[in-house]
Amino acid sequence: MKGMSISVAAAVVMTLAITVSGCGTTSGEAGEGATKAKGVANAADNAGRPVDGGSITIGQGTKYNDQFLPAVDASLYTANIVGMAFDSLLRVDNKLNFIPDLAKSWEWSDDKKTLTIHLDPKANWSDGKPITSDDVLFTIDVIGGKDYATALQGQYGYLVANILGADKVLNGQAKSFADTGGFKRIDDKTFSLTFKSVDAAVLYSDIANIQPMPQHVLKDKPVKTWSTLDENKKPTVVSGPYQFTKVNGQDSVEMDANPNYFLGRPHIQRIVFKTVSPNVAPGLLANGTLDLMLNGLKPSDVSGLKTLNNIIVKTMAQNGYFYLGLKLYNKEFQDVRVRQAFEYALNRQGMVDGILKGYGSVISGPLPAVSWAAATEKDGLNPYPYDKEKANQLLDEAGWKKGPDGLRIDPVTGKTANLHLAYYSGDPVVQATCMDIEQDLAAVGVKVTLDTPLDFNTLANKVESDDKSLQMWYMGWALGIDPDPRGLWESTASFNFPRWVDKHDDDLIAQTVSAQAFDKNFRRQALIQWQLYVNQKLPYVFLYAPDNIWAVSKRLHIPGDDWNVTGPINVQDWWVES
Repeated sequence: MKGMSISVAAAVVMTLAITVSGCGTTSGEAGEGATKAKGVANAADNAGRPVDGGSITIGQGTKYNDQFLPAVDASLYTANIVGMAFDSLLRVDNKLNFIPDLAKSWEWSDDKKTLTIHLDPKANWSDGKPITSDDVLFTIDVIGGKDYATALQGQYGYLVANILGADKVLNGQAKSFADTGGFKRIDDKTFSLTFKSVDAAVLYSDIANIQPMPQHVLKDKPVKTWSTLDENKKPTVVSGPYQFTKVNGQDSVEMDANPNYFLGRPHIQRIVFKTVSPNVAPGLLANGTLDLMLNGLKPSDVSGLKTLNNIIVKTMAQNGYFYLGLKLYNKEFQDVRVRQAFEYALNRQGMVDGILKGYGSVISGPLPAVSWAAATEKDGLNPYPYDKEKANQLLDEAGWKKGPDGLRIDPVTGKTANLHLAYYSGDPVVQATCMDIEQDLAAVGVKVTLDTPLDFNTLANKVESDDKSLQMWYMGWALGIDPDPRGLWESTASFNFPRWVDKHDDDLIAQTVSAQAFDKNFRRQALIQWQLYVNQKLPYVFLYAPDNIWAVSKRLHIPGDDWNVTGPINVQDWWVES
C-alpha cells in the first residue's frame, strides 16, 4: 500500500499532509508526480520482538472529509485514512523505488504501448473474496466515466486519461475500457492496458496510484450517488491492513486490523485517527493520549517536544510545498509582471526562519529540492530573492500605479486595489503566513484583505469549483514520487486550480513523457526545461517547502528503515508495547 503521502497525486486541493498506508515488506507512486529517506522512528526500534494487539491514536491537525472510497475525496487528511484501508497497485519503498503491492509484477510490450499487470495471487478483499482483474476494470471505468466527471468532479480521471478509448468512456460513447481496446482481461489475476500513445511516466505517476474498489459491493450503486453513499461514509469491504469500525463525522475514525490482509495481519489491533488542534497536540503527546502526530505540529513546539521523555521528534524534508494561489481568469493577475512582483515582494526566507523556525526551505518552482528532477539555480532557476525595489518596478511597469495614499490602483477597475486572500482555519502557521503576505504586499502598495478563515474542506471546495468570490488563496501540494506534471499543470488538468492555459507549457510537459523520456537522463532534462518555464511564468506564487515534523511515542515501535520522505510506510509491521 502507499506510504504516507500528500498525493497529488495530486487531487482535491491537497494541503501538506502524510498519507499512511499499509505496505508489505515484499518486493512501485503518487500524483503529481503527487507524492511517497530513511530514518529512525524511535530509540527502541529494534528492541524486543513485535507483539500483537494493543491500540494507538494518531492525530491530524486538520479535519478530514468523511468520504472514504478512494476515488471520492483527494484531501490528504482523508487520504491518510483511506490509505490504511485500500492498497494501490504499486507502492514506494524507503529508497523511493516503485515496488509491488496489489500488482505483483508487470511488463511492457516492445512498442511500449501495452502494459501487462499480474495481480498478487493472494490479494483479496477483507470479506475473503479475491481481488481480480474485474475489480481493476470496474475502478478505471468509474474514474474515467462521465458520471464521475460530472457528479464527483473527476478528480482522479487523469489517472486513466491516456488509456486507449478514454475520451469515449468519458463522453459516454463507450461503457467500458474493455469495449475500447484499452483494457484486456487475460484471466482473474492478469490484465493488460493499452495506451493511446507512448508514455514514459504513465505507470509510476498514474497506474501505480490506482486503488481498486470492490466491484461486488459497488457495481449496483450509481456513481452519481457515491458522495452520500453509506459505503462511502464507512466502507465495509477493503483491501488494506485496516478496516473501518466507527466514523464520528470529521472528528475521529476507528479502524481494526484486517484479519484477511494479504500481506499478513497487522500487529496492532486498533488504530484511531483523531482531529487534534495543533495548540493542544503537544500536551496530548506528553500525557500519552496521542501516539503519533502526523501533521499540524507547530515548528515553534519542536524544541519543547524534544524535551519529553516519552516522545521522539523526527523531521525530514517534504516532497511538497505551499503557495499563494491566484485565479488567473481574473484580469488583475494575467500580466506575468504582477505575479513576478508578488514573488519578489514576499520575504519567503523570513517566513521559513520566523514562522517555520528554520524547518523548511524557500521554493521558487513546481518541484521541491528533494525531487530527483528538481531544477536548481545552476540550471537557470530564478530564486526571486526578497527585493521590494524590483517588486515596485514590475508593478509600475504593469500599470499598477500608486495613488496619493501610497496604495496601488487596480488598472482593471481604476480603483484602489483590495485583493482578498482566503485561507483555512486551525493551523497557526497558515494564519501567520497569510499575515506576512498581507504585510509584505502592503509594503509595495498592494492592499490585501484576509477573509474570515474557512474550514479546510470548505476552502478546498471553493478552490476546486472556481467560486467566483475567490481571488487569492493559500494552500499546498504534496507530490508523488514521480514528478509527472500532468495532473497539476496541463491546461486541461482538473487540479490546475489557477486555470493556467498555456500551449508552450503543454508542449514542454509532453516532452517529459515522450518515448525519449524512457531514458531517465533525457526525462530529467525535459523536466528541468519545464520547471524553468513555470518559474518564469509563475502561475502560482511559490512560498516554501516545509519539513515534515512527526512526533512518535516511544511505546510505538516503527522499524527504523521504514521511513521515506512521506513518513513511515509499512503500517502492518508497527507494534506497540502494552
